[in-house]
Amino acid sequence: MMKKLFSVVLTCMPLAAVAAAGTATVQVPLQVKANLFSPTTMDFSANGEQVCIAGADHTEMGTRGGRLILVDRVHGTLSWQKTFPLPEHYASIAPIQCRIVDNRVYLLANMITHLSPSLGQTLTYLYIFDAQGRQVAREELSSPARDQVAYAMDVSKDAVQVAGYLMDQDEDFEYYSTFTQSLDRSLKPLSAPVVRKTGAYAPFPGARIVGDSLYIGGVFVPAKVGKRDAWSDDFAASRMRLTRGYAWSAHSKFGTHSDTRAGVAEDGTVYALQHGAGRTSLLAVPPGGSPLPVVTYASSYCDTDAVLGYGTYVLALRAPCDGKARKAVLKIDPATGHETVLSGAIGEPVEIATKGALWSAVAKGKDGRLYFHSAWSGTQ
Repeated sequence: MMKKLFSVVLTCMPLAAVAAAGTATVQVPLQVKANLFSPTTMDFSANGEQVCIAGADHTEMGTRGGRLILVDRVHGTLSWQKTFPLPEHYASIAPIQCRIVDNRVYLLANMITHLSPSLGQTLTYLYIFDAQGRQVAREELSSPARDQVAYAMDVSKDAVQVAGYLMDQDEDFEYYSTFTQSLDRSLKPLSAPVVRKTGAYAPFPGARIVGDSLYIGGVFVPAKVGKRDAWSDDFAASRMRLTRGYAWSAHSKFGTHSDTRAGVAEDGTVYALQHGAGRTSLLAVPPGGSPLPVVTYASSYCDTDAVLGYGTYVLALRAPCDGKARKAVLKIDPATGHETVLSGAIGEPVEIATKGALWSAVAKGKDGRLYFHSAWSGTQ
């Protein structure tokens, strides 16, 4: 059963036009080594001019704290980068999402209090950093359960919305539910969490808050599960109203929780990739909730680290099946499954983000350091 699964100064470079037709790129080297910083989320500002990157700093002994980086895409420069410690006596941090809104960066993170599953709890924190990168707020979400794990966050002009799951347990069973929470822009709760005791999505689903709803896809876990029971192979996608219940749920026997990865596009479309026996299957569930026919195609890529919407395409971070070549950023045609490698010579990508025709990646170079790369494709 589920136990804890979480365990720059930049050199300025000018905007570079690349020979590939209709494509322009920005490349910025990050003065941090890949073995010391693991980016786990990145996001564009509303106008696409800035990108935030968040993740965990770590040593051989474990997580040291969090790191947040803000990059100016237009000028190819660093706006700022900040490191911040774990709360006292905590064991690790897993940043889930950063959002750039009104010259502030909001950061959602899950924290583990102790590395031992029997002793530790998972809790959810929100941070705010100002235009100079100074931390101006930090708030622990009030949890009505033993463990609270965030899926996604959104920041509107009036509120911050957070969605995730709760887990309680006794000697024989684990109990799963989904929560949504509204806070004001200073991170003060506007109301008690809305809790739905009807099960939850297992880590790590594809999840995104769009308007008044959470769109999510992954393996669904029932409300009550025996500790010695295996999870059922129940891949599902849902639209959940933030202040009410489910608008729809679509269940599909699509792969297993060990080899399926899901993501949500800007319009709420849920995409999922699953690989087996030399073939990849792509499932799309549009915002209305009716799954499209699964597209299955031959692919030399197996494991998938991320799935994102990219205009009318799907962008995915995937590893080659032979285990020899490096991971690649792939643009996938959802109608045919045709895959095009976009990452080229940027190094081995470790994190990606999209917005409209824009995509960005953090990649590991041959020197072991991390590099920021962002591109716009006129042919997208």
